[in-house]
Amino acid sequence: MSAHTIKEVAKLSGVGIATVSRVLNNSPQISEETRKKVMKAVEELGYVPNSIGKRLQQKRSYVLAIIIPVINHPYFSRLISEIELAADKRGYSLLVASSQHRIEKEKEIIKKLAQNEADGALFVTHYEHDEKEFQNLAIVTIDRHLGENIPIVTTNNYEATKQGVEYLLEKGCKKVAFIGTKPSQTSEVSLREKAYLDVMEEHQLNPIVINENVNHGEEESLIDKLFANYQDVDGVFVSGIILANLLTKKIEKLKLNMPNDIQVVSYDGEFFGDEKPYITTMEQPLNLMAEKCVDLLIKIINKEENIDKFSKFDCRFVIGDTTK
Repeated sequence: MSAHTIKEVAKLSGVGIATVSRVLNNSPQISEETRKKVMKAVEELGYVPNSIGKRLQQKRSYVLAIIIPVINHPYFSRLISEIELAADKRGYSLLVASSQHRIEKEKEIIKKLAQNEADGALFVTHYEHDEKEFQNLAIVTIDRHLGENIPIVTTNNYEATKQGVEYLLEKGCKKVAFIGTKPSQTSEVSLREKAYLDVMEEHQLNPIVINENVNHGEEESLIDKLFANYQDVDGVFVSGIILANLLTKKIEKLKLNMPNDIQVVSYDGEFFGDEKPYITTMEQPLNLMAEKCVDLLIKIINKEENIDKFSKFDCRFVIGDTTK
């Protein structure tokens, strides 16, 4: 904090304290001549505005939060990084909170954030919540439906999955399975299974679905179930990168050859840039999604009107080594 005060700035520049305040807050009502005089005095004195006091006056923390189930997950790790970059560019800090798969902890985090610990939050949950829980906090969510007034940012789950399953069939797969972790609340992610089932029906093929509600860290049980019951699958569409990584390791352990014996397409692969990935994937544009989430949060915080309630981004289909 500066040793000098706003009163000294006003005295040196020959204007009132209120005028100095307007200049520091970029008020359009101030003339350019007055602005120059005040800023010259600020520079000569080395005056630094009391940002803490300013924030208290505005009743803002200039902190955004991200609430996620776990941190040690590739998708969430990348999401945190992109949200932090987007927030920083807009003058906000980021607070990361993990619920560790406990709805009680999520409720506790939301309550604390609403008590001026953060101005808004990106919330990704596996549980149902009452929209009333968020009435004192600006909220945006990815994929989840938390209430009619809470904006959703998502990707083209249905179209991207359909493209991936169709690709497996085009590449000669005859027995394609779908494997995923079923969300426990209304989510755009559910459209991935629907797209798979629609493609199988269109091609008059029998569906094979392993899609259950499991916590992160328990996904391997789904892989085991797939191969215990369907040893002759020759194609798999996977609903997430954790499952895809586990699946490819299991295939290698079983001495099966990819892509000759079995082909794999995953939703949400690793972030590759221009590099060729190992797993063929529908890559989500997390950088664009993060920018949108932060912009939406700031608009809600500023009480702007006409806020987008549903924003959908297209995935990029990236061919890797797990398909022909």
